Amino acid sequence: MTKPTSLAVQFENIPLALKKIPRWVLWRLVEVGDEQSKRWSKLPTQHNGKAASSTNPATWTDFITVQEAYTNHPEKFDGVGFVFSTDDDLVGIDLDDCYNHPTAGFINAAMQQLASQIDGYMEVSPSGTGVKIFTRSLPFASHADHSIGFEAYSNGRFFTVTGH
Repeated sequence: MTKPTSLAVQFENIPLALKKIPRWVLWRLVEVGDEQSKRWSKLPTQHNGKAASSTNPATWTDFITVQEAYTNHPEKFDGVGFVFSTDDDLVGIDLDDCYNHPTAGFINAAMQQLASQIDGYMEVSPSGTGVKIFTRSLPFASHADHSIGFEAYSNGRFFTVTGH
């Protein structure tokens, strides 16, 4: 199975407010599943190459450390990510299969309308086909409806960050 390509991280476009919070990880694509259900998954990783966890703060680091690791060891990492926790009111919304990166536009009107109503930082996912929105909210229970490509998390998850 061919490893998918990911958008290269554009560090200069990531908001300073996110950069200041030391809840950063890297990630790499790994094959998971058996022969019938093989797929690629994003494994959160520490800058030393060991596995990271979206629920273990000891495995998170600062922005500069992940930027240096990603830049200096492109063979080890496919991207960087940010972890949501109960330490603040940052939350993440993930909209899948709704965007076309080459044309820089939404291909799903309902998701475009939803995204336009959320105040926050929005960027394109590593695949170029979805968007991630970082916003602020009171804590809530995680919600995912994969049939429409919607996920929302307030803690215990990491989001990939591209700067696109």
